Amino acid sequence: MPGEHPGGGLSAATDGAFTAILRETYSAEAPGLVRYFRHRMRDDEDANDLMQEAFARLAAHMRTKMLVHPASYLQRIARNLLVDRMRSARSAEATRGPALDEVPELGTAPEQSFGIERQDVMRLYKAAVDGLPDQTRQVFLMHRVENLTYREIGEKLGIAVPTVQYHLGRALARIAQALDD
Repeated sequence: MPGEHPGGGLSAATDGAFTAILRETYSAEAPGLVRYFRHRMRDDEDANDLMQEAFARLAAHMRTKMLVHPASYLQRIARNLLVDRMRSARSAEATRGPALDEVPELGTAPEQSFGIERQDVMRLYKAAVDGLPDQTRQVFLMHRVENLTYREIGEKLGIAVPTVQYHLGRALARIAQALDD
């Protein structure tokens, strides 16, 4: 890999660029990421822990491959962490059952609120995707729905791979913003 020493690891120049990109991404994205987690988790401590975990995973990935749009990759990591956290919480609750003081009232099924919340998120997600500029939406759907690679999308649309990456990053940022609002 360019920028690596023969024995492995980043060269001093590449390591400096890596640190600068990571520091810049942290400054720009960390506050929004904490708000994103806090809004969904309702817990400041968990929000900070998840933000740190997201940046740790981003840094680990960037040690092996420099990213053109680290913020987009970071948003994907954040969503995956949130999904993992919710799955593990549901799994833990299912195995141990709720505490006596946490037993829901008989008239309110928690599944109903999850269903309503899921519908709200899907409505916001669909509206955000529908609101994307035409080419950005097309790139996003080709990548996420049709599972095409950047190169395949570029060939089909007659655009360069960096342009595909730009549109995908733009789509992810707008969708994340819509869900965050």
